[in-house]
Amino acid sequence: MGTPHPFRPAIMSQPQWLTRAAELAAEALALPVDAWAPNETVAVVGMGASTHAATVFVEALRAAGQRAVNLDASAIAHYPDDFCLGEHVIIISESGRSPEPLVVAERADVNPIVVTANPDSPLAQLASLVVPLGEFVDSGVYTIGYTTTLVALAAIAQAHGTFLADPASLAEVAEAALTDFSPLASLVADQFGIPQFLDLVGPGPSYGSAQGAALLIRESTNLPAAAYETVQYLHGPMEACGPNRATLLFGDGRERAIAEQIRAAGGLAVQVATTPGEALPGVFRLGTPVTGYPSAIAETVFAQLLAAEWVERGGHQVGNWRFPQPDTKLPE
Repeated sequence: MGTPHPFRPAIMSQPQWLTRAAELAAEALALPVDAWAPNETVAVVGMGASTHAATVFVEALRAAGQRAVNLDASAIAHYPDDFCLGEHVIIISESGRSPEPLVVAERADVNPIVVTANPDSPLAQLASLVVPLGEFVDSGVYTIGYTTTLVALAAIAQAHGTFLADPASLAEVAEAALTDFSPLASLVADQFGIPQFLDLVGPGPSYGSAQGAALLIRESTNLPAAAYETVQYLHGPMEACGPNRATLLFGDGRERAIAEQIRAAGGLAVQVATTPGEALPGVFRLGTPVTGYPSAIAETVFAQLLAAEWVERGGHQVGNWRFPQPDTKLPE
């Protein structure tokens, strides 16, 4: 895959790669395919950041009326050999070299669509269809690969009869988020300082954004970060909030009252909203409003920019793993 792309430049380069990902997906999906039936199950399989992109996708599919499940590839190893994952299987692996998704693809009942940046990978060789992400070199923790995956998944859904977003429009969302949120991320980094921990909270597809952002921030800055669905956060997790403890909330529904409660208790809380609304302290809005699936692109970009602020202020070496593992990737 080459020497990793420096972190902030990779973040800033995303619009061009999202445009390219939409073009590649259109080429890969050019032939007509049957629509998914609402009572058929779309199973999405991945590991790490791919699993979190799948949360965005699966939550959006369900909201559109399509049955879908998000499965950790590692968990499937414990399922019986004849367990049906779903009528349709999508496997996501940016590198194509994660061993767990490869094991899933080798199951006799799986004929997957594979989303990967490496169409020559062992995983891609087992696909019924490969949707390539592009020829980019990603940063040491996945940035370009995450957002291009969201583009590819939108294209797959559209080709199978479920519209979540125009894949070609998502680059514009990323461009708007980079423009609007770059100065705001610096302000939030000033406000948060280096908190004891960071919770990331969101509903529906934004819960996937929270998951992906928590992993990105843990990997790039070593800051303890965790993700919660908005209403689940009310059922105990927010009890740990307080001084020098931060919460980043995606959304402008129940999230507003949560932020107010946290600030009243002396905690740090900021909302990121992609919809129009009141100009309020601690609420940062995208200047060009979007809703639904495209919101995940903007939310992810905000989290990436915030991570970049912490990386630069803390002198972190992104992708310089403190705990390297010998078995999370197959050899190149």
